[in-house]
This record gives sequence, structure tokens and C-alpha cells, in this order.
Amino acid sequence: MSDDVARRLERTRRSIREGRYRLSEHVIRSLMGGVTTVDDIEAAISGGHVIEVHRHDRRGISILIAAARPNGPLHVMCSHGNNDWLVVSFAYAPAPLVWATAGRRNPQEDRRMGDGFTACFFCGGGIKPIIVGNFDYRKDGRLYVIKRVPADLCVECGEKYIDPKIGGKMDAMIANKQFSATETVDVIEFVTEGNG
Repeated sequence: MSDDVARRLERTRRSIREGRYRLSEHVIRSLMGGVTTVDDIEAAISGGHVIEVHRHDRRGISILIAAARPNGPLHVMCSHGNNDWLVVSFAYAPAPLVWATAGRRNPQEDRRMGDGFTACFFCGGGIKPIIVGNFDYRKDGRLYVIKRVPADLCVECGEKYIDPKIGGKMDAMIANKQFSATETVDVIEFVTEGNG
């Protein structure tokens, strides 16, 4: 490990120890999907090792950390943002399609799984076509659940991509009120010390 990477890792671990970090919405989806927990993420950063360094024009330099855990390996991508706060942008279980081992990419990896859409914009993982069972779609302040939506899925971080024609069709179906059913949604108001 180079001195620069070692310094970045120590800075990242210090941010975790001091609680100076934030989770992206991507990570929240991983938490909700049962892929990982906040404790897993903190333990991975504290005890894992850097397997890749990514440079991005807008996001700067991110490190990808791999760690073992009882229920399988975990990858955590993070970088420092504004005011030296750490941003944990991804936390996922590495997919065998992309990773030969938890710390090494599959050299035979074929990222051309979708129809010409080759790799995830966010993590570089492989893309495969899927049918999303329930796609949450917010429009004009309302939540709609659209079933059986064709999409492209990143097999690594779970990001979904929708063809613009599919997006237009979803908009039209909502505008034309082509509803097949109504479901009850449980709503929770998050209470903090300041508001409750």
C-alpha cells in the first residue's frame, strides 16, 4: 500500500471513530435490503483493507475497502467531501460475476450484459437486464408503485437504470390513471430529540 493510500485509509478510519461521516441514499437502500448494517460498515472501514482507488472528476478520490464478515465479504466505497466529512457512497456484497475473490476483480468479467449499456456509472459494476417486482416512483409529491418494470441492474452496488422510453411510459400510465390496484402504505414520522 502506498503512503498516500495509507494516509487516506487512516483519515477515513478517523472520520468513522469521530462520527464525522454520512451515508448516501445508495447505502440506505443496502441497509433496507438487508445487505449490510451500520455496524458492518463501521467494522469494514475500521478493519478492512483498500483494494482499489477510484478517481472521479466531480467526486474526487474514493477508496474501495474490502472486509470479511461472518455472512460474507463486504465492500465499502467512501471519500471525503465538504468540510472533511466522510461520505460512504456504497456498501455491497461483491457479486461473483464481477469479483473472482472479495479483493480481486474477475478478469473474464463481461460488462456488456445489458443492451449496449456496459457498466454502472457509480461503481463500474456489470449490468444485467431484470424485471423489478415493485418500482417506487414519486411524481408530484405522490408515491406510485409500478410492478414488473424492465430495468438494468448493477450486479455490484444494486443501482437500477431505466430506459427513457420506459420512463415516459410510466409517466403516461400515471397521467392516464391506469391503476390496477391500491395498496396501503405504512408511514413513520421519524422523531428526534428536537421535534418530538
